[in-house]
Amino acid sequence: MGKNKNAVLLVIEDSVRAGVIEAQFLAIGRVIQTLRDKETLPASQGSDMQTIVLAAEQVKLGSKQQINQFKQLCATYLVLISLLPENHDQVAKFFRLGAVDVLLAGDTSDMLEQTMTRLAQVATIRQQQVIDRAKLESTNDELQESLRLLKQDQIAGLEVQKSLMPESPLSAGEYQISHSIVPSLYLSGDFVGYNVVLGRYLLFYFADVSGHGASSAFVTVLLRFMVGRVIRRHQLEEDYAALAMAPQGLVEHINSQMLATGLGKHMTLFAGSVDMDNNVMRYVAGAQLPPPILVVDGEAVFLPGKGKPVGIFEDVTWHVEELKMPERSSLVLLSDGVFDLFPEAQIADKEAAILKLLGTRSGTLEDLKEALQIDYIEEPQDDISLLLLTRGM
Repeated sequence: MGKNKNAVLLVIEDSVRAGVIEAQFLAIGRVIQTLRDKETLPASQGSDMQTIVLAAEQVKLGSKQQINQFKQLCATYLVLISLLPENHDQVAKFFRLGAVDVLLAGDTSDMLEQTMTRLAQVATIRQQQVIDRAKLESTNDELQESLRLLKQDQIAGLEVQKSLMPESPLSAGEYQISHSIVPSLYLSGDFVGYNVVLGRYLLFYFADVSGHGASSAFVTVLLRFMVGRVIRRHQLEEDYAALAMAPQGLVEHINSQMLATGLGKHMTLFAGSVDMDNNVMRYVAGAQLPPPILVVDGEAVFLPGKGKPVGIFEDVTWHVEELKMPERSSLVLLSDGVFDLFPEAQIADKEAAILKLLGTRSGTLEDLKEALQIDYIEEPQDDISLLLLTRGM
């Protein structure tokens, strides 16, 4: 701006006073162009931002509209206010409204040179702000487009994930199994699977993958195919011996596959199998929290069985637990996101509250969801998932 030789625009009605100001600017090598009034000001853009000199008494600031108009003028041009001695007390007011500087009667050429230097600095700052604003707007547009594409991808991923979920509920003989998942994002790190194999074995699993979003959801899809391959092989070979031992070896297989991916993901996992001919349930609990819950005659208890999370440790095994399913009973599996629904501070207290609540509220999935107020959660902090297996209910 210091090299900008654009004419200084002088808007002052008093011709004598205008002549004095013209002489001051000419003395420092600046061209002056005198205008009749502000309405004839040329457009001022970018690096061509021009300097205008206004007489203070010609600036009307009696209304809010007039003040806003003056502010807009100061934002568009580099405004100097020429003050007569009797209105020197108005200096602060004009600075507050956006004037860059003021011209006082008796200013020397050196003082005017200093004023023009300040104008150049302000012009440089304003021009940089224009550049920065344009860059910011461009970056924001790119970000909005990226977010739009990400949202589309997540919606598509959600549809894929939903298509891999089992139909709920599934009924087989005395048994019914159903689930509900409330994701904290579009995609969930929680996943369930269940189906009946060879008309006798009800196989199911309940997983909670570490983290949130797309990477965790990808692991749930991977889990679905890993388990699916094992089940299809047993089904095609009609391998009753292997199914009678299920889920023995399943979690170890998933663990080795998870480690091989190198994704750095791990999960808690409950895998179970019910032989519907003799009503024996065999299961493995891999760091499931809260523990699986068995509800019989209005009393809810945590089932025994502990194991390490899946996808962290090599050469680890999981112990298979076994129990006889009572004639009228419910098995409830909950992801750890359910802890957020309880006000108690300690996990042990939350678990006690869960057992107390579910003792008489686990006959159907709707009862379970109503007890936990699942349908009223708008923005869960974590994925909240339920799986309910009932016999004779």
